[in-house]
Amino acid sequence: MTQNTPNFKAADVGASFKKTLVKFDNLLAQGNTAELTAIRKKVRDELKEYREQGILGVAFVGQYSAGKSTIISALTGRRDIRIDADIATDKTTNYDWNNIKLIDTPGLFTDRQDHDEITYDAINKSDLLVFCLTYMLFDSLTAENFKKLAYEKGYRWKMMLVINKMSDEAGEEEQKIANYRQSLTDALKPYSLDEFPICFIDAKDYCEGIDDKDDFLTEISRFPTFIDALNQFVERRGSLARFDTPVRIALSCVDDAQLSFTRNSSEDSTFFEVLTRLSRTVRKERDRLRIKVKNIALEMSSRVASEGNTLAAAVGSDGNFESLNKQAELNLQKHYEKAERKLQEAVNVAV
Repeated sequence: MTQNTPNFKAADVGASFKKTLVKFDNLLAQGNTAELTAIRKKVRDELKEYREQGILGVAFVGQYSAGKSTIISALTGRRDIRIDADIATDKTTNYDWNNIKLIDTPGLFTDRQDHDEITYDAINKSDLLVFCLTYMLFDSLTAENFKKLAYEKGYRWKMMLVINKMSDEAGEEEQKIANYRQSLTDALKPYSLDEFPICFIDAKDYCEGIDDKDDFLTEISRFPTFIDALNQFVERRGSLARFDTPVRIALSCVDDAQLSFTRNSSEDSTFFEVLTRLSRTVRKERDRLRIKVKNIALEMSSRVASEGNTLAAAVGSDGNFESLNKQAELNLQKHYEKAERKLQEAVNVAV
């Protein structure tokens, strides 16, 4: 029995999106505030800019110092791109390559909130994403944010994974890749790594191999396999992504409008003011509790060290070491019980 695959009706989708945009524009106009007027202009300008650029945009995102700029330098052949071991990119920069636009972004998940905002704005406006990691792979923070981006925000079909700086870790290449795959699989549970095209490369080796005409470096960099994978990724996902990106641009403006309506509601403003005060109190109490717990732990550590010093001094002396050891155990038990009471009191006060 033959199963018919439904056709993607691009014209119908486009017409429906335009109608929805008109309704959204009318709602913003009815609001008649400076902020909503600015949002009307923003959605029009950003969609117009997206249509006029005409080519597919691929954003390189991920950890800072994962070599995003180096990968783009390797792809484009440009060696004037700023590259640094620390945070080198603090704004988005576009580069043309193979009839697409490569977008270099600041690193995500650092203490720089402005970098996160810049990068997420680029993500909203990009058609496809290349998520870059180093051989150190996911830490807990990066893994959770990757899952949010891929699954909660629905970008997984628009993403490929690149593990860079392979040569920074010693070992047999195939064994390293097998280990990396297993680690990535474990980090993404309960989701599947197989949903993402994935490449293991060293962009720096490739740049040096090309510049020095060193075929060995070029080969071990595995970068040519990444070029092929990226071209296939763009070919397979690009057409559908061109329909998805304008929707995401519009949705980001819908979010802005929702925030504006919230701020303009007196009831909601009062609620959020109370919520802000409560949040501030909770943060302050949490910090106070953290300090108390740390002090109790340090005090306990000091007590344990003191008992240990007493026992160490008794080794080889004429004293009854067994008796001293039992006394030390009793003392430690008292210290633990006292620390436990203090911790419970500190938690009770905080709650």
